[in-house]
Amino acid sequence: MSGEIMRVIHHFHEAHQLYRQGHIPYRLLQDQSAVLIGLCQAKYQGVAEPLNVNEADIGWLLRQPEASMDYSEHLGGYVHICENEDDLKQIQGCDFEFAETHGGHWPNVTDRPLGWDVCAYLAEPKGDPEWVMFLLCWNDAGGPVYYVPKGLWQRARVEEHMALTNNSWA
Repeated sequence: MSGEIMRVIHHFHEAHQLYRQGHIPYRLLQDQSAVLIGLCQAKYQGVAEPLNVNEADIGWLLRQPEASMDYSEHLGGYVHICENEDDLKQIQGCDFEFAETHGGHWPNVTDRPLGWDVCAYLAEPKGDPEWVMFLLCWNDAGGPVYYVPKGLWQRARVEEHMALTNNSWA
């Protein structure tokens, strides 16, 4: 489906609605839930890892004001779900030399391996990971999050990005 706009999630209520409609998997909802539960003013016990998030945790979160907060304002960027190769071009990293030689354009994940604040597989309850997450903190609040499904990993050069990221943080 080339040419379509990447799926962008603006707040948790929207993520939950997309999950209920079958547009995003439960695993991505768990990942967003774990982050937001940690930011809630009301204290909540029992969730440390995204895989431990369950329906009761999500139900509690949906009743909190943070479930409506704009991700960009509070987390530094929106959540993006890559669905095709064109979407990968929107996952931009920071490389000043590249930008200088390419008319001020930042490189994307298909251009070259880059270091990220987070480039990590999302663990699954059973079996191999199905998603990888990219995050580059562009501001004090954080930055946009990009989830890339397994079918796009080779084109996104995931192994190269992960190796460079892990080297940077070692």
